[in-house]
Amino acid sequence: MANWERREADTLAEAIGKHRRNNPHLVVENALLAVVQKEVDEAASTVTTTAATLNRHRAQVCAICRASKLYACDVPEGWSDNCAMVYVNATGFSPL
Repeated sequence: MANWERREADTLAEAIGKHRRNNPHLVVENALLAVVQKEVDEAASTVTTTAATLNRHRAQVCAICRASKLYACDVPEGWSDNCAMVYVNATGFSPL
């Protein structure tokens, strides 16, 4: 299932990048997200990306997002399949 994980990692990296570009005033949060984005970009470009790797990166994003209250989350902990950061910032999901 590496292709699925790679696609999900690519979507997550895209969402992080767009969030950072659209919110330059969030200096501390963007610095933390930049580190995660680099790792997620790498995960999206390798065939050895696993579900565990994807989940680890999602947990990193969740920790930053929840701590800074960047987006409202519909679950109290863990990754949401309806992640607001991804929904708002990924090309396939963003409003026109």
